[in-house]
Amino acid sequence: MTRAVASRPSGFFGSPRRTVDLERLRAAAAHPRFRALARSRAVEPSLDEATPFAPFAAPVAAAAISPEQRLLQRISFGPTTADAARIRQIGYQRYLDEQLNYQALDDSELDAALAEALPTLSMTPGQLYFGENFDLTYELPIAAILRAIYTKRQLFETMVHFWTDHFNIDLLGDTAHFLKQVDERDVIRKHALGKFPDMLRASSKSTAMLTYLTNDSNYAGSPNENYAREIMELHSLGADQGYTQQDVRELARCFTGWFYVGEDDPANFGKFRFEVESHDQERKRVLGTLIPLNGGVRDAETIVDLLGRHPNTAKYIARKLLIYFWGYEPPITYVNQVAAVYRQTGGDIKAMLRAILKQRWIEAAKPKLKRPFHYVVSAVRALYGQADNPSYLYDALSDAGHVPYYWSPPNGYPDNRQYWSGFLRNRWNFALELASGETGINLNLDAVLDPRQTPQALSTKINALVANGTLGTATLDAIRNYLRGGERTTQRVREALALAISSPEFQEF
Repeated sequence: MTRAVASRPSGFFGSPRRTVDLERLRAAAAHPRFRALARSRAVEPSLDEATPFAPFAAPVAAAAISPEQRLLQRISFGPTTADAARIRQIGYQRYLDEQLNYQALDDSELDAALAEALPTLSMTPGQLYFGENFDLTYELPIAAILRAIYTKRQLFETMVHFWTDHFNIDLLGDTAHFLKQVDERDVIRKHALGKFPDMLRASSKSTAMLTYLTNDSNYAGSPNENYAREIMELHSLGADQGYTQQDVRELARCFTGWFYVGEDDPANFGKFRFEVESHDQERKRVLGTLIPLNGGVRDAETIVDLLGRHPNTAKYIARKLLIYFWGYEPPITYVNQVAAVYRQTGGDIKAMLRAILKQRWIEAAKPKLKRPFHYVVSAVRALYGQADNPSYLYDALSDAGHVPYYWSPPNGYPDNRQYWSGFLRNRWNFALELASGETGINLNLDAVLDPRQTPQALSTKINALVANGTLGTATLDAIRNYLRGGERTTQRVREALALAISSPEFQEF
């Protein structure tokens, strides 16, 4: 038997670069299905100097972009010209409704392509553990990259990334490489736009989560407090919000015996298992709730349900969603309103997003700095990129310290400007490499960016293509001056395009 294993090779932030033969993945990514998906995203702007591009009813300055443009930025991994055309056609609210009703958006071609390219995504823990030596630490990140580039369900995929950070599990941990695929399917993707208490319950019985937070060593008489602490501090109530260290100890006793099926049962390997003989059957009290004698698995289930209904959970999730979609410092009045929606709807995620993404709130939203994953994917999407070589994007994210699923602490990748603002050189290098067309990311831009056109016409087209017309005057002047500074070859035009991708306006959303 060849067992799949995970390792953490040395590299930037401990993230592995290419350490295996990726020819199979490269061939899969170049599958005709993916190429067709790339073409479907491209709506070529019809531009010339006589009819400058107007992305919406009236051109707007970068500092005061329209609410439609801000919505596109916030609920996607970067808007394309096709997205801009769609929201112009149907309007702000109908576009948001369309994205919230994600199951009506046909992603069957993408699903089929992923199934052919990355077979481990649908495998059971037993198939992964006892099967052939798949590169399990690679396929989930590659799937995240490809989904973000190609999916029509941009808001849904954005929520998948949000909840992946919220319920963080390090894919390079001892067991996550063969358990995380199930967590991804049955916890994150299943509930990403459902109800938060349902997701919290599913996560509490995710064997990937339980082992990542060492609950597999939580026995009666020798409780391990790790998962009990994190489910309250990171997953529900928030740090120091209505619980004590005694509550942590008591909840850890409730979670004793929450394990997974081991190697002795290959057919059920990796599934949740409650081991009654390892469970503390004595009375407990958590958050003021008495847990009676001999409650068994219901001991912890009762408290997980309580956490899902708790008003502090409503406020914590509301604020975190607002930071992600609205801005770094949401007003307390916004937090309270979204928390009220949580309480009124039983934690309905779509209802909270409708509140956060209402037009008058988005009009007041301040720019955020794109995290590296967002930045890399938004550049590929803006340029109609076909990811024939997704390993290049993986390596770029590795260099920037933002490979999906590779964050080791349980708090998930940071969502703040301070942490990510020191990685600008990686972004500039990526922009130059991507625009060069020599990375295995096929851009097909020659017909759009004809070097025979004037610097004014080219800068207008670049503005339309990269930023839906939102580049500021200083950036456009820099692009035009660069184009005037030498012979306008295809290479020089691509370098001007890299300037746009490196611009402050494109770095933010």
